[in-house]
Order: sequence, then structure tokens, then C-alpha cells
Amino acid sequence: MFALALACVGIYTLMSAFVGARLVLRALPARGVPELLMGLAYLAAPGIGYPLAVASTRMQDHTAGLWMFVIGQTMIVLGCSCFFFFNARVFRPKSVLAQAAAALGAVLFALSGSEITRGHIALGVDALGLASVRAASVTMLAVLGLAYAWTAYEGFRHHRMMRRRELVGLGDRVVANRFLLWAIAGSLQMIADAVSAYALHNGGDMTADPASIFATSLVGIVNSGLLVLIFIPPARYARWLMRDHQAALAAA
Repeated sequence: MFALALACVGIYTLMSAFVGARLVLRALPARGVPELLMGLAYLAAPGIGYPLAVASTRMQDHTAGLWMFVIGQTMIVLGCSCFFFFNARVFRPKSVLAQAAAALGAVLFALSGSEITRGHIALGVDALGLASVRAASVTMLAVLGLAYAWTAYEGFRHHRMMRRRELVGLGDRVVANRFLLWAIAGSLQMIADAVSAYALHNGGDMTADPASIFATSLVGIVNSGLLVLIFIPPARYARWLMRDHQAALAAA
């Protein structure tokens, strides 16, 4: 099961890096802040940070492994912080509370990441045995889970709004579908984070706990496909959505 989870997460990592790079390249010429934030979120955290942190534990050179872990953990904090501010910028741009929530999430991630890094420098792969490192890991997963819950709520809310606009001929089926897929991806990731946080909180290891491995592998492979459909949907898929939309209008 561990090999399956590793393969699924590997696919998700590759797709995240690909989609993140595409979004960053798209954002730079147009100076699009939302695209840049989301591109950095996917490129930095699952695309670069997570694989570096995992690979660092397999390095024979201790010093090189430590540097890889520190860089990987830094990229995870950077990517997830960009994700928090993306939610605030896109869904609640005028809300001071949303901006404050994003900033608080970024601070908690930075503090937790610092504690995890400190523990890893001191004990290496045995750092999870420290109560402070375990608490910091649970905090990161809890904060990330809440952020995904937020994005799932906003996705479902905007999908419902777009479907209502379709009734008067103002909606866009492709955009509405992106909101729906975004909400589904957020919901799945929230569940996976909750399962892993629960395992850690109860003294387990999310890399060995069967429930965590299953949740991680399932979400990784499903969200890999959702990322493509959300950010770079194939033309055939978009045409299918539009045909379905036109058929629904004709029936109405």
C-alpha cells in the first residue's frame, strides 16, 4: 500500500509542478496576481517542497539531506501561504477578516515549519518523536485542512451562483464546472488532511497508518486529474460541457 501511495502522490507532485509552472508563466506577462499566487502555491509546495522534504530522508550525505529538508520545508510554507492569500484575494477581496485569516494561517505555518525544521536538524527522521514537532505537524495539517474547507465552500457557493445565472442566459458552463471541480478537490484534500492529522494526534505515523496512506493515495490520484480539468481543460472536455449546456437550454 505504501508503494501505491508513493506512486499516487508522485503523480500529484508532477501534475502540481506542471500546472503551477504554467500558471506562473501565464501570470508574469499579464501581471495577474491570482494566477501568480496559485501557480506559486502548486509549484512551491507539492511540486518542489514536498518531494525535497521526502527525498532528504533518503540522502546518504547528512549535510546535503539537512539542506534539502530545510529548503523543502521552506517551499511548503511559501506555497501554502500563497494558497491562503489566493483564497482571500479571489473570493473575499474586500474582507479584512479574510485577509487577516490568510495572514494568521501563514504565520502559523511559518512557526510550525520552523519547529519541524528545528526538530529535524536535531534528530533527523526521528524528529516526529518530539511532542513539539508532532504538535507542529498537526497544526500545519489542521490549518491547511481549514483552508481547503474554505476553498471548498467558496467553490460550491460560486458554482451555485453561476448555475443561477445560466437560467437567465448569463452563466458560463465551463466556468461553473471549474468552480465545482475546485470545490470537490478542496473537499477531498480537506478529508485527507483531517485523516492524517487524526493519525498524528493519536500518536501514529501518517506514512505508516493505513487510513492515512489510503486517503493520501486516493486524493493524490483524483486531484491530479482535477487539476488538469480546472486549469488546463482539454478542448474536447470544454466542447462536451458546452454541448451539455446547449442541450439543457433547448430542453428548457
